[in-house]
Amino acid sequence: MASFGTGILSIGTILGCLALPPLAERWGRKVTLALYFVIMLVAIMLSFGWAFYLPVGTALPAFIAALFLLGIGGGNFAAFSLWLPELFGTEIRATAFAFCTSVGRFAGAGVNFALAAAVTAFGTLGTPVALTAFAFALGLLLIPFARETRGEVLPD
Repeated sequence: MASFGTGILSIGTILGCLALPPLAERWGRKVTLALYFVIMLVAIMLSFGWAFYLPVGTALPAFIAALFLLGIGGGNFAAFSLWLPELFGTEIRATAFAFCTSVGRFAGAGVNFALAAAVTAFGTLGTPVALTAFAFALGLLLIPFARETRGEVLPD
């Protein structure tokens, strides 16, 4: 079942990644990223805050369905490959791209320890993981401050 769930999550992620560029061209980078963040917020809360706690027999199908939605939202990473090069000039583009896509990994390493402590404190996995959805809520608050680059050429 774990392999099946991983496959469903992966298929959703691939579809989410493929859908993102046309959506970003149609609606803009900010709106598209906000949509994907909403999907992630809802999918994390559904999968770990709701489906994870359903009774045996109904939990697994609901969790697997939520994993597909989680995969779709996980396609948000495609936005960074599309959007970040448009934000920086040629002289700094590669360095800025590498920094922007890597700096969060350092924070993420610390989040793993905090999540482990929360699992210990709560005595369960579902609620602490569901609470990670609030990172996407914070992202939604920050997106309006980002620069929209739809229709612009790459800076020199």
